[in-house]
Amino acid sequence: MGGPPGGRKGLTSGPLPWQDSIEEVVAMRWIVCAGFALSLAVVGTGQLVINEVAWGGTDASPYDEWIELYNPTDEPVDLTGWVLAWEGVSIPLGEESGGTIVLRNHVVPPHGYFLLERSSDDTVVGREADLIYRGALSNRGEVLQLLDPEGEVVSTANLGCSSGWWAGTKGASMERISPDAPDGRFSWRTGLTGEFLDAEGAPIRGTPGAANACYLSSPRVELTLPEGKLSGSVSWSWRAQDPDTPVEELTVGLYVSYDGGVTLQPVAEGLPASGSYDWDTSGWEPGPVLLLVRAQDPDGFWGIAIAEAELSGQ
Repeated sequence: MGGPPGGRKGLTSGPLPWQDSIEEVVAMRWIVCAGFALSLAVVGTGQLVINEVAWGGTDASPYDEWIELYNPTDEPVDLTGWVLAWEGVSIPLGEESGGTIVLRNHVVPPHGYFLLERSSDDTVVGREADLIYRGALSNRGEVLQLLDPEGEVVSTANLGCSSGWWAGTKGASMERISPDAPDGRFSWRTGLTGEFLDAEGAPIRGTPGAANACYLSSPRVELTLPEGKLSGSVSWSWRAQDPDTPVEELTVGLYVSYDGGVTLQPVAEGLPASGSYDWDTSGWEPGPVLLLVRAQDPDGFWGIAIAEAELSGQ
């Protein structure tokens, strides 16, 4: 589905998990999460992603940490030569060396998951770990990096978080809302109770080795912007809806990010659920940006639509 002639449209209107590509410049992604929804117009890496991080362990033990990778492609990925790393820790994903204690599998199937458990395989009952590793995640925060065999960073988790973690708590995971979501504060949420049990038989607040739990009904946001480089006066058009809240009670803000969504600069706030806004781009730094519309309801739930763009600075 495409936008109107001469426009690019970010539309949160389809079933999960994704929609087809729109135009030649963006790939649309419709993600619905408990508490917030996201329509992404960003191009994913097409490679493995760090999908979920249980940095606070489980209710059974804060030491029962686990990490999940996801393969969003249609092809299996051989992890030979791949490394997952953070400060002081390096985990080879294709061999038993360094931080890798036990390796049971080194191939991630198409649209499949790869589960890493810390120290032992007792962390998740009913789901065998693909890899057991040594190395702790600090509650004060870490930046995880996933490196391919060429040493290129293809995915990160918690990048740009100045203190602690973007989401998660003691006993609850930090889960990415979509494999294509950029690593920033809007791209992570705290895990909900899933189908697996911890070492003491209590439900794990997260989804180790399974689809993330954030695909629930929540506000929807549409965003339409002109195509090509943006200059001069640019018109934002948006429309937000909520399944259980009158549109009159929704409030909208418009934002710009130069760092992939880690930090946001407000363009306008306190706007109605639908409308348009003429934005003077002449005072903004030129370069690639993410443009974001955020709608929030009175309960604190929110939805966003994001589009890639480039500012000309003119």
